[in-house]
Amino acid sequence: MHDPMGLPHDLVEHDRVEHWLIAAGKAMAVSGGLLFVALIAMSLVSIVGRKLGLGSINGDIELMQAGTAVAATAFLPYCTLLGEHIKVDFFTENLSDRIKRPVDGVAELLLALVAGLLTWRTVLAVGVARESQEVSTLVGLPLWIPMLLLVPGLALMTLSALYRAYAHFHPSKRIPGART
Repeated sequence: MHDPMGLPHDLVEHDRVEHWLIAAGKAMAVSGGLLFVALIAMSLVSIVGRKLGLGSINGDIELMQAGTAVAATAFLPYCTLLGEHIKVDFFTENLSDRIKRPVDGVAELLLALVAGLLTWRTVLAVGVARESQEVSTLVGLPLWIPMLLLVPGLALMTLSALYRAYAHFHPSKRIPGART
């Protein structure tokens, strides 16, 4: 809570596991950013085309909804590694490191549990959507495809939270994303 808001910080790898988590997290975040840029371009083309009387892109809202969900999910693993999720640390900010680390470790375990649950349920939903051959209304996009694209981000978020929990419970281990 003593850190100034808005100042970016970078992850520094401390071992091979962190190396791979950071590389995968950054790659997913970049892919999410590129997808957002593509969605913005599609939206602009559609809006300008509509205003100029040239027509809009068929199903632009459907594509925007599906793409936004996928792109946003791609940012979650890197955010988790940085420890930048919203958290209320009002009660723990002044605790000693010896007490604060395990408390934060429990919070990371809870985050991993929820992320794992989301991953599992999303995988199940993909199967149901594929089996029922559910498609979007205007462009006929099979809904299982964007749902399946949510799974890697959720799975990597789960692994990232588990790794941060591990680091919190081992006093000699540096916590990924912690400012020192």
